[in-house]
This record gives sequence, C-alpha cells and structure tokens, in this order.
Amino acid sequence: MMKIENDPSPLLDWYIEIGDALLKSKSFHIALFSTEKRLIYSNEAFNSLVKDDPCRSFLNPSFDDLLSLQSSTSLVFNGYLSFGDYQSENNSIVAQVFKKQNKLLVIGGVDTGQLLAQNSAMHQLNREVIDLQRDLIRKTHTLENTLSRLREANEELTRLNADKNRFIQILGHDLRSPFTTLLGFSDLLLENIHFYDLDRIESLIQIIHKTSHQIFNLLEELLLWSKAHTDRIPFEPRLIGFQKVCQQVVESSKSHAEMKNITIIVSEDVDATLYADELMLRTILRNLISNAIKFTHRNGEINIRTDREESFAIVTVTDSGVGVAHEHIDKLWDITQIYTTEGTASEKGTGLGLLLCKEFVEKHGGWIWVDSEPGKGSSFRFALPLQHVAAHQTVCLDKEIRD
Repeated sequence: MMKIENDPSPLLDWYIEIGDALLKSKSFHIALFSTEKRLIYSNEAFNSLVKDDPCRSFLNPSFDDLLSLQSSTSLVFNGYLSFGDYQSENNSIVAQVFKKQNKLLVIGGVDTGQLLAQNSAMHQLNREVIDLQRDLIRKTHTLENTLSRLREANEELTRLNADKNRFIQILGHDLRSPFTTLLGFSDLLLENIHFYDLDRIESLIQIIHKTSHQIFNLLEELLLWSKAHTDRIPFEPRLIGFQKVCQQVVESSKSHAEMKNITIIVSEDVDATLYADELMLRTILRNLISNAIKFTHRNGEINIRTDREESFAIVTVTDSGVGVAHEHIDKLWDITQIYTTEGTASEKGTGLGLLLCKEFVEKHGGWIWVDSEPGKGSSFRFALPLQHVAAHQTVCLDKEIRD
C-alpha cells in the first residue's frame, strides 16, 4: 500500500509555482475584501461566480453575515457559500473565510465528493437515457413494421377492391352488351324464321355466332384472370424454344387476322431458348397478337422479333395500328385505372389481357413495356430470362435497357 505523506514542508520550495497555479485555476476560488465591502483582489474562477456587485452576490450566508461572524482564530466560516442572484442561476462552493484586521479572505473550490456523487448520478442518468433510447428504437422498429404491414394490407385491399370493381364493370357492361345482342338477334330469328330468306337468316346466324365467340373469349379471359389471382395456375418454367411456340400461336391467330387482311411476320433471325412456363408464354403472345390485330387497320402488318440482352430475350410485337397516347400508357398496366377502347373494326375488350401479360411476365422475373405514338402504331416488348436468373440481375438489366 502506498504511504501518503502529510508533512507539507517539502512543498515550501514550490510555493511560487503552487500559488501561481492556484490563482490561475478554474476550480480554485480566492478573493480578498475589505471590511468596507470593497473587492481588493479576486482570481478568474471567483469572478465567474459573482455578478456586477461582488459583495451583493453572496447569497447564503450574505456578506454582512460573514462580517458579523466572530472566532478565536482567523477562520470565521467553513462550509458552503452560495453566489448569484434570486432571478437567475446560482452556484455554490466549499469555502473557508478568514478575517484578519480589516480584511476578509475567501478561499474555496469544488467539493470532490460532491463532484463524484454528481458524476455517478449523471452516469446513472445516462444509462437510463440509453435504456429509454433503446426501448424507443425497439418500439419505433415495431411501429415501422406494423405500419409497413398495414401499408401492404392497404395496397392489397386497394388491389382487391379494384379487381372487384373491374369484375362488376365487366359483368355489368362487357357481358351484358353481347348477351343483349345475342338475345335480340336470336329472338328476331326465332320470330321470323318462316318469313326471312336464306341470306337474311345466314346474316343473323353469323352475328349470333360472332357474338357467341366474343362472350366465350370474354368468359375464358375472366376465368384465366381469376385463376391467376388465386394462384391456381401452376408456374412450371423450363427451357423451351421461342420460335416454335410463337409460330403455333400465330397460326391459331391467323383466322382472326385474315378477317382484316392483316399480315403477321415472325422474324427468324434469332431463335431464343427461353426459361419460361409454356402456358403463360402462349397466353402472353396470344394476348399481345390479339391486341395488335384489334388496333391495326385492314391490310396492315404485325411484326414479331426477338433480341438478346445479356441473359434475357426481348420479344417485340409491333403493329401498324392506331397507337396509344403517351398520357394513357401507364393506364394499360393499372387495374385501378380502367382503360379500354374499341378496335379498328369496333372490336370490344376488357383490358384484362395486358394486365395478365404483365402478371405472367413478372412471374418469370421479367418486365413488359410499350413504345407507342398515336397514328404510327405500337411496339409491345417483354423480357424473359434465357435461363434462371436472380432478381437483382433483372432489376439491373431493366434499368439499363430502359435508359
């Protein structure tokens, strides 16, 4: 154990240095007053305690109280001195007051024990604040997660509500209208079958036949949409040749195109092998080709081609049709903004076809977009992987191609 020397005599050789250090210290306070309340000397630390009138800055005990104290020695006071005024901040020091002849010497400083206690209290307070901050961070994180789930639920609710409204509109208008046509012409034919000639009867049957196909295609599209939204369509991607599938879909669409004398050309420059679900790929192509036929004028042309971009194939279906105004393009992919127009031969549609294409393309980790100009046709493009790729690769390539 270290031995502590209490004999101050070794310090006598250092009294000048000690005195100079104490007078300049920020924690050692010293002042000399006359009994007539005149400040004779004070160091900087003491000056920081008092206001304009040093004697009036003694609060407890007051300067007058100190003057009145008597003692058998020069030490008249030993304890806490408070300084300041009653309207602002006050400070206290541990001090000794000496009276000798007509002078009062005040010597004091900060109580080390008090500092340690305050420091300990501050540490405890800091720990409590840190604990409160951690608890606040945990609660904030929980709240953010809750809000995120609520936002997701709200978005899903908005989507489901939009789906519901869309179905109601389709059932209320797009189905009702062709059924009205079907019932009207069938009633007309039934009532007049013995009075109409064969040409008139054939004309009415053709209208009924065309309308029946329209209703069937509409119901089929609604059924497919319903399956897609209830995850009842299996997603089974595999490596398949695009050219073969595309030619088969084009062949099945030819009768529809021939009615408007529209030519469909499939480029054979690139025969990409895609990593895709064949049923979904057929649905995407069938909808885009059908859409192109719908909005292309009689004697027009539709071109289908593929290009390679890193690990993706970009399929483009270009028509020479009416085009889409720039302000309407975003509506094509948003079910909450219903956007349908009649084709060049007054063909009807639900608008669900493009939405199905978008969902099926994104199911593959791809994306779909359109470049169009009114009066100059449209180019619908979609990207599908040439092999199984990670999601971040899709995002990067998407941005690169769009830029």
